[in-house]
Amino acid sequence: MHTACHELLGHGVGKLIYRNADGSTRTFVDPITNEEYTSCYEEGETWGSKFGSISSSFEECRADTLGIYLSKFPEVYSLFDIKDEEIDEVWLLVFLLKVRQGVLGMRAYNPETAKWGQAHSQGMFVL
Repeated sequence: MHTACHELLGHGVGKLIYRNADGSTRTFVDPITNEEYTSCYEEGETWGSKFGSISSSFEECRADTLGIYLSKFPEVYSLFDIKDEEIDEVWLLVFLLKVRQGVLGMRAYNPETAKWGQAHSQGMFVL
């Protein structure tokens, strides 16, 4: 269930929004502060060019965050035929597996180069 949410929705919602041909940009509303802001990529920019060496880890962290978040909704469990009385246990399992992944993922960190060898590991370590 978490993996499906991670892959289908976590990775699937990352749309790059570019400046319009007339130079205008879309306006967004911050869901927490309700402040309006504009944001977009410029011509030739990509996710990787903006976030550089952390772009893959940032993407994995985003996808895992969404997978964990969606794991709290009973509607998601029903899609996978998980019964109501199993939800708490399955959510705890998802949570514990993610914590374990973050701890074990520290093996992918090289202190000599101060770099991570695996994007999933760095993303889960951050979470």
